[in-house]
Amino acid sequence: MQEIFDQLVGYLKGVWNKRWYGMFITWIICVIGWVFVYQMPDEFESKAKIYIDTQSLLKPLLRGLTVNTNTAQEINLMVRTLLTKPNVEKMIRLSDLDLSVNNTTEYDALVKELQSNIKFIKPSRSKVNIYHLAYTNTKPEIAQNVLQSVITVFVENSIGQNKSDSSTAKVFIEKQIKEYEIRLTEAENRLKVFKQKNVGQLPSSKGGYYARMEQSKSAIEQTQLELDESERAKIALLKDLDKMIYSIKKSFSMDNNNLVKTSYDARIEKLQITLDELLLRYTVNHPDIKGIKLILSDLEDKKTVELKIMKKATVTGDSGLELNPVYQDLKIKLGTLNIKISSLKVRLAEYKKRHKKLSSLVNRIPEIEAQLTSLNRDYDITKKKYGELLERRETATLSANINKTSDGIQFNVLEKPSISRLPVGPNRILFSSMIFLLSIATGIAFAFVLSQVKPVFNSTLELERIAGLPILGTVSAVSSQWQNRRRSMLVLFYLSLFLVLFLIYAALIAWYMQGFWNMVNNVLEML
Repeated sequence: MQEIFDQLVGYLKGVWNKRWYGMFITWIICVIGWVFVYQMPDEFESKAKIYIDTQSLLKPLLRGLTVNTNTAQEINLMVRTLLTKPNVEKMIRLSDLDLSVNNTTEYDALVKELQSNIKFIKPSRSKVNIYHLAYTNTKPEIAQNVLQSVITVFVENSIGQNKSDSSTAKVFIEKQIKEYEIRLTEAENRLKVFKQKNVGQLPSSKGGYYARMEQSKSAIEQTQLELDESERAKIALLKDLDKMIYSIKKSFSMDNNNLVKTSYDARIEKLQITLDELLLRYTVNHPDIKGIKLILSDLEDKKTVELKIMKKATVTGDSGLELNPVYQDLKIKLGTLNIKISSLKVRLAEYKKRHKKLSSLVNRIPEIEAQLTSLNRDYDITKKKYGELLERRETATLSANINKTSDGIQFNVLEKPSISRLPVGPNRILFSSMIFLLSIATGIAFAFVLSQVKPVFNSTLELERIAGLPILGTVSAVSSQWQNRRRSMLVLFYLSLFLVLFLIYAALIAWYMQGFWNMVNNVLEML
């Protein structure tokens, strides 16, 4: 630890021995640096503030009818592309900075200077779209003009981009609509020609080929079943007729008229029931009872005459049997069955004919149905896409109209570009302080390096450590009073030089501060 301390003390003594060189370097750096800082031109900053309004009353009202774009992404993209070279060149032309350059090199340097110095930022804590713009220049009017051109270019690009996007989208959709219209017409023509060519063999609304085959087979079976039932019913009805004829003939042969039915039996039976009911309430002399008896007597006479006619017709084979109501009813049923059977036979023959025709097309019909399905699928897809494109065109038109009326994104300049009366730079106080500290550090470093290049032994211990030999003795220098006074004067002069340098630094700082406050007072007086 003692060795480190001794070595450190030796370094300090070496720096002290070369202190005049360090002081010279310090003065040179301070004088040159301070003169340079003083000659640096003043920089004036122009500021502006804009608010980008992405909210619109029409958006919630027209949600689903128009194209909803991500306005936040649009704004971020516009901010990122604001300082591209084409935009910066437009800013240079708007602010007339192109008149101040003479060649391509200067022009490129001006473009890079604007790209690096124009500030377009959004505060990180701001929840609304408020952006701060700033630009510094040696002339406040130029700074203001440049910032105004930045706002102009930003607004024009955003509006132009919206209109360009709408126009491009509409042109593309119109082109696609024309193409799909041609494809739809071609698909319709192919479908029409195919239907005309294969008329009568196309699937109906009842289903495809195999469904129609199954329906035809089922219809044949059902009709055949109904025909069989009707024929059996006819056979049964003929048997009933034969039995009835036999019964009537037998009744007449046995002179038993009660077994034969006539057309007057129902009326006689009904009047007899009525007569029985009246006899329960009235006497036989009641007029209603006498009237009913007269009617019954007349009907009985007519029944007797009809039975005689029927008996005569039955015995002789005449058509008098037709007068029997039961026989007439059976004949009517038999006629109805004959008509139904004929109809069922015709229907069955037609169903069999259709089934035979379908069976003969067992290979052709499925192929036609497959082709028709393919044509219909192509037509439906094309028609669906065509309809979607028409809807998209209407949406694009409505969106474009909304952009024309509301511009989608509204730009409000909250603070116009200002003209700075006070310079914001360079920070001469900071630069002067940095030069002062840097000059001191450089002077000390130069003195240390010089002491290491031309070392001087400041103690016997250092000489003994480096030489590796023991020191037997030392000879001390005896200084006169004048030499001691001269040495003290040199130290005092050295300290005076540093003090003067510090005073110059303090005076510069005070002068810069005074100039700053004077400019502040002048601006306040102007306001």
